[in-house]
Amino acid sequence: MDYRIRLVGFVAAVGLCTGTDLLACGDKFLVAGRGTRYQRPKNARAASVLIYADPSSGLPATLQNVPMESALKRQGHRSTTVETVEQLAAILSGGRFDVILVASSVAATVEKLLGGGPDAPVVVAFCVKDQPTAGKSAPCSVKTPPKERSLLEAIDKAVERHDRNARRLQARG
Repeated sequence: MDYRIRLVGFVAAVGLCTGTDLLACGDKFLVAGRGTRYQRPKNARAASVLIYADPSSGLPATLQNVPMESALKRQGHRSTTVETVEQLAAILSGGRFDVILVASSVAATVEKLLGGGPDAPVVVAFCVKDQPTAGKSAPCSVKTPPKERSLLEAIDKAVERHDRNARRLQARG
């Protein structure tokens, strides 16, 4: 009997000493942002995105490392790519787009082509490195080299702004 009490006491003492380590097995070193993924807000909607990849603007070379079409398709966006001003004018006259992705050096030209109407697509400008700017360039919405997350966030913000402009137009009419 004395042997059993000593054995139970010894097991209890060992259990109490190692119990804190056993309870802490689920705790991990917490690093902010580790394991987080970009998640779209529930109110985000699919957008129709036009990419104006003028070779002289340097945008195609900048976007070469980003799988843009697959990233947009994964989020439900539809994308179309054009390379010349003539193609851009033709597709804008025939289609309805929510967002236009351009280099900051040609953003002013694209905005002039759009005419600035309330239902016009929102222009998202990329900062393209090593690109001389002629005169004024538009403020950059996405820094280069672009990361998929920052690109999708900029598109979501542009879609919200486009929808807000459309609601204002409906409220006036």
